[in-house]
Amino acid sequence: MLELTALTAFIGYLIYLRYYADQRSNAEKEAALLRDGIILYETDQYAKALAYFNDVLNTRPTSAVAYLYRARIYRALGDPQAALVDLNRGKSYDDTVSDLHLESGQIHYQLLDFSTAFQDFDKAIFHAHGDTAEPYQWRGLVRQHLRQNREAEQDLARAAQIEQQIRAKKSAQPMAKRVFIDKLFLLNTGLTVLMSVILLVIIKYSPVIHWPYLWAAASAVGIGFLEPRKGWILAILQAFLLVFSYYILIGPNPLSTRREVEVFSLFGSVGLTFVGSLIGSVLRKAQAN
Repeated sequence: MLELTALTAFIGYLIYLRYYADQRSNAEKEAALLRDGIILYETDQYAKALAYFNDVLNTRPTSAVAYLYRARIYRALGDPQAALVDLNRGKSYDDTVSDLHLESGQIHYQLLDFSTAFQDFDKAIFHAHGDTAEPYQWRGLVRQHLRQNREAEQDLARAAQIEQQIRAKKSAQPMAKRVFIDKLFLLNTGLTVLMSVILLVIIKYSPVIHWPYLWAAASAVGIGFLEPRKGWILAILQAFLLVFSYYILIGPNPLSTRREVEVFSLFGSVGLTFVGSLIGSVLRKAQAN
């Protein structure tokens, strides 16, 4: 019963992370679902991409991201008016998508409609929370045409600052890349050995299987959560330590009835080690997203 309760709690937490704790915006989630069509657009396969987003909009006519990419395809094919129609439709369903305003602002800029372009870029900055360089750069260009020279310089400077921050972050990433066996992995290996020893003691002296199973599940989830990419190695290590130590170092209980409980607890714990490690890894990845 304890194992079932613990497993139910883990699954419930996983569902919470998947559906309620996902910090991505609706547009980001939608873009992930439409990734195949976005790749077609990004690789200049416009005919296939157009067919893809036409199909999407036939089944999901309120998809703002689909309208955004179909508008981009129309622009690439030289039809800015059709693009504007789709961009306005996308805004009518989700006005918070920054790229919808950025895209329409660029079209209005090319059409020399600087006042409307300014409004679009202003909204793009607002909905991007001021974290994207491109809307600032375009608004700066518009302000030059509107003879707002001081404000234009400020926008262009802000765009350059954001781009510099992004480059600095990217250049720092290779330095932060972890080697496969690092200090943290060694520390978690030591923790796995300690948890295996505790689990072995519980297996040896617990009169029931519930306590070994509960500790095995909890410790394995911890392994997967601490090492989402390398937890499978620690799970193998724990399984090996359990079996090797039980049969080689400790030995089974000579009493047959007690021995059956120990063996059942042992191999059940080995199975829970792998299952729990997988659950912990999924929990960690879901939390990161």
